[in-house]
Amino acid sequence: MKFILTIDTEGDNQWDHGIGISVENIRYVPRFQDLCNKYKIKPTYLVTSEICNDEFSKEIFSEYAKSEIAEIGTHLHSWTTPPFLDMEGYRYNDDIHAFASEIPEELMSEKLKTLTGQIEKSFDVRPTSFRSGRYGFNENVARILTDLSYTVDSSVTPYTSWTTHKGLPGGSGGSDFIDKTPVPYNYSFNGHTLLEIPITILPTRFPLNFSKSFADHYYRNVKGSYFLRALRKLRLTHQPLWLRPHNFMTPELFGEIYHEAKKNNLPFLVMMFHSSELMAGCSIYRKDQDAIEKLYELLESFFMILKKENIESVTLSNAALNYQA
Repeated sequence: MKFILTIDTEGDNQWDHGIGISVENIRYVPRFQDLCNKYKIKPTYLVTSEICNDEFSKEIFSEYAKSEIAEIGTHLHSWTTPPFLDMEGYRYNDDIHAFASEIPEELMSEKLKTLTGQIEKSFDVRPTSFRSGRYGFNENVARILTDLSYTVDSSVTPYTSWTTHKGLPGGSGGSDFIDKTPVPYNYSFNGHTLLEIPITILPTRFPLNFSKSFADHYYRNVKGSYFLRALRKLRLTHQPLWLRPHNFMTPELFGEIYHEAKKNNLPFLVMMFHSSELMAGCSIYRKDQDAIEKLYELLESFFMILKKENIESVTLSNAALNYQA
């Protein structure tokens, strides 16, 4: 088992739509990178278009990539990546943040070409790893990525559906990943493949971790079933459990998801969170400096688990390069 740490590296507070975008949170990345260096963790910074235009970001991420202490990959926010159209949901950071999986394929191809070029120019690296903003992903996006020589995606969120989260007016909403598990798999197009390494999201409590069919039924029906909602309240809070440093997470919960992943023989542990969570008040998840300090304590507790278990850290692209099913 290998550990992959992915950071959605983006503008400040992406939950505020329709306003200008700043990137002050990137000034707080070096402290985080120092912690990673201490435990020999190599993060994958998946960067958005606005990050490519920031001079401080260019400086630090270029150095991280050159020193091979981190990877620079791609994080598409369709609402901040050119080209734009003068239509609702297609303008720069308007009130509607469209899922990539909803956007016409030709326009999505242009956006991905633009963002790939921006990253290459700003950081002197050709990105080969990807995550879609709002986890908007489907085969069309995968096909475009293979055309651009990407090798790995990590947009899939197992046991989770985003279909009730709206994007474009009259659109289909987000993707449905309830039937997925954290096991990697390939997309193949005309002899080219893209490895999908899902984020590590797992049910860790009985009966969800005992029966995949029951878990699928539960996640599809829990909102409409009194019995399933009662079961959730009784013993299934925070299920499925994400490998991410939520403010409710504890070292014990991290240990729980690690042991569940080990039991399932997963080849990778994939953690994610947002760069904005490193700055007090920049994210809905970390509202003050005390919350930031608790984040660092939580991350260090998990890194200590990895050290104890002799689990090596790899970047997304290195994981894909060396993976054999």
